[in-house]
Amino acid sequence: MIGEETMAEAAQRGTAVPDEEALVIFQNQWDVYRKFLQHDYLSNGVACSVLQRFLADDIARPFHFIDLACGDASGIAKVMRDAPVESYLGVDLSAPALALAADNLAAVNAPVTLTEADFSTVLQGLEQPADIVWISLSLHHLETDGKLEFMRGVKRALAPQGVFLAYEPTCRDGETRPAYLERFDEICRREWTALTAHEYAEAIHHVRTCDLQETATQWLELGREAGFTSAEELYCSPDDLFRLFLYRH
Repeated sequence: MIGEETMAEAAQRGTAVPDEEALVIFQNQWDVYRKFLQHDYLSNGVACSVLQRFLADDIARPFHFIDLACGDASGIAKVMRDAPVESYLGVDLSAPALALAADNLAAVNAPVTLTEADFSTVLQGLEQPADIVWISLSLHHLETDGKLEFMRGVKRALAPQGVFLAYEPTCRDGETRPAYLERFDEICRREWTALTAHEYAEAIHHVRTCDLQETATQWLELGREAGFTSAEELYCSPDDLFRLFLYRH
């Protein structure tokens, strides 16, 4: 999530946050995050539409779906309602977000399991192989070596014909992280008009301090190095800040 440190990030850092304080932090951040969702500032709504078309055109069979760092699952819930999903597993470190996800996923005609856990380690104890693993705007918080290790774990968790999809902030090939951040700031300062000055300052602070982008070529190479048989780009956001990548088992 973009904004102040979330409860999820606090948990990852081992920081103890009292329940009442954590709820206040969550509520304040969620109010800001709703603005991102309402205006689709991160184009993740469009990315979910691309995922929906992919499931209909390429998969077209019942599948077991894992949604890592699912948040409130508001975007993915629309995809799941119309898809032949056999089971849905949503994973997030935020209990309040999972409570919202339970409501958003109530109309899904399949067993729904919501787990409070770290997305980077939860696949290690998976009992049933997944057909599809999806992550959006979260994998970039790991260092490059951590991304590779995580992607190797995803491949081990997938069924033989399974796929992994990741929607993440992406530098252009040849673009440095500082150059990407300056471009990001220039675009978003102009486009994110629904945010107050304070909200924008908190959002860009998060991006500058927590986001570890890769170039498009690096994202593809990480997938191949992790052992996926193919890696390709499915979608690039109109502002060329985010891209959706597909990796096949």
